[in-house]
This record gives sequence, C-alpha cells and structure tokens, in this order.
Amino acid sequence: MSMDLGKYVDKALNVISSPGSLKSRLEDYGRVLSGSMTKYGEVVVFKDDARYVFVGDVHGSLEDLRAVLGRYREEDLRDDRLRMVFLGDYIDRGDNQLEVLTTLLELKSDYPDSVFLLKGNHEGVDVVVPSPHDFPEELVARYLISEGLKMYELFINEVFKRLHLAVYFRDRFLALHGGLPTSTLYKAQSIREYLLGSSGEAVPDVVIEVLWNDPIESSEEAQESPRGAGMLFGRPVTDWVTRTFDVRLVIRGHEPCARGYKFNHGGRVLTIFSRTGPPYYNTTGAFLEIDTSSRNWYRSLGEAQAIRLLRR
Repeated sequence: MSMDLGKYVDKALNVISSPGSLKSRLEDYGRVLSGSMTKYGEVVVFKDDARYVFVGDVHGSLEDLRAVLGRYREEDLRDDRLRMVFLGDYIDRGDNQLEVLTTLLELKSDYPDSVFLLKGNHEGVDVVVPSPHDFPEELVARYLISEGLKMYELFINEVFKRLHLAVYFRDRFLALHGGLPTSTLYKAQSIREYLLGSSGEAVPDVVIEVLWNDPIESSEEAQESPRGAGMLFGRPVTDWVTRTFDVRLVIRGHEPCARGYKFNHGGRVLTIFSRTGPPYYNTTGAFLEIDTSSRNWYRSLGEAQAIRLLRR
C-alpha cells in the first residue's frame, strides 16, 4: 500500500530517540550524500522532464514540512515521476530543527535520485556562520554538552559539507538557496564555473554569494547586502544569466515573504518561503510544483497555478 511521505517524520522521530541511533544514521547519511555528490556534483544537472517540487526555507517547522510531504506519495518518487528539491535552511529558529533535518535525510536515503537537498546559508557554517545559529544549542539541550557538540561536528562533516549547491535544467530553471553571484558575472563559461568560481575547487567568496545573495529591483548590477554577507543583485545579473545559460526561471529561498512567495525581475526570479508563523509572522507559506513536460508550465507561474500555499 502506498503511503504519503509524512511517514518519514515518524522514521526521523525514531532515529533521534537516542544519541547512539542518530550517530549511526549520520554515518549512513554521509555515505548517501557523498554518493550523490560523486554522481551529480555540486551543481546537479537535470535533463529529464518530470514533476518538480521545490520547497523553500523550513527553519525547523515540522508542521509545515509535514504539510508538504503529506501531499505526495512514495509511488511518485519510486516511479521516477516526481523529483523534490529542498532549497536549504532546514535548521535554526524553529522548535523542531533536528526532526526536520532528519526527516529529509531519511527521505534522501530512500530516494537518492529523486530527492535533492541543497545547502542553505544556515547549513553553510563552514564558509560563514549565520546568526542566529541555535542548532548546536538544540543538540546540547537534547544530548548534553559532550554528546551534543560531537553530534554537531558530525552534522557539519557528514551532512552540511556534502549538500548540493544548486540544480540546473537547461531551457527550464536554475534553483539555489540565495541568489545569483555577481563576482563571476561575464567571466564564466559554464554554469558550474559561474556558481563555483572555478573548474576545480569551489571559491568560498562565490559560494557565499550563492548562499546569501538577494534580488533587488535595480538597474545596477550589485549593491552591498545589509545581511553582512553576500550581495544584492539587480536586473542586469538576471538578464545575463538567463540569456547565457538558457534559463527561464531562477528559483530561490532565503527571504521571508508575506504571501509565501514573490517574483522579481519581470517574473524571472521566484522566491519561495515554506515556513509559516513566528519569528516571521507570515500566515502563508508556499512551495512550487511544475511539470516541465507541459508546454504551459511557465505560463502557469504567471497565473500562480503552480504555487501551492501553506496556511497557518
């Protein structure tokens, strides 16, 4: 019997019930994520039309995550009819950070070729530590100081450092957590070089932009960000990226939205925020579902048919 994906919350609750079981599973998660990175790289390139679901920032809200997962069934992932992309920021600020993160890792473990976890700025602690960053405190509260801090190091090394940075589908979309880099503008020859800054090792300053940048309605290419990391990118950046890399839509999270979503740059940049309630106090969250095999998938965005709402 096919069940909805909400059952993965129950699996996660069992895993985190003791430090021993969580430690054991963290090593398993690390192998799964390492295998996904080896197979797909930091920038995942999709080539097959399917139903794609994009989920924005969850920030420890198990209620909102369960609401999303409850709309889909295992057979959708099993039959390769559905791919789910989570845009990062699974932790910090919420009451159920560990449950949210473990639920997604369990889902990725069972469906490594259908579920993709991107790094958010709150998981990018190896490049810039975000604020607030209370995930370590949650682990200490659950497992005491010694075990909690060891667990945090395991999460950094086994999980956070092995998350994908972006997903890309030519003539369809580019999805990432924060925004489009400005430092590699006009210089890059490939999407990977644009997002990583090099054909070899990732350049930290470029990765920071991917995780931290926000769009602004400006004819300027870039401005300093008030966040203290990353930049604000204007329309010329989106113009160049969409033209150079044949992208119809840039999908991102990172920014709270009163309605759960917002468009910038003439509808070409879509922000999705899937967390509802405090500390953001938005009563509506959102996620995105598009069927790229449909000729009208892009038109459905303008009519907001592809945007699914979550109400508190």
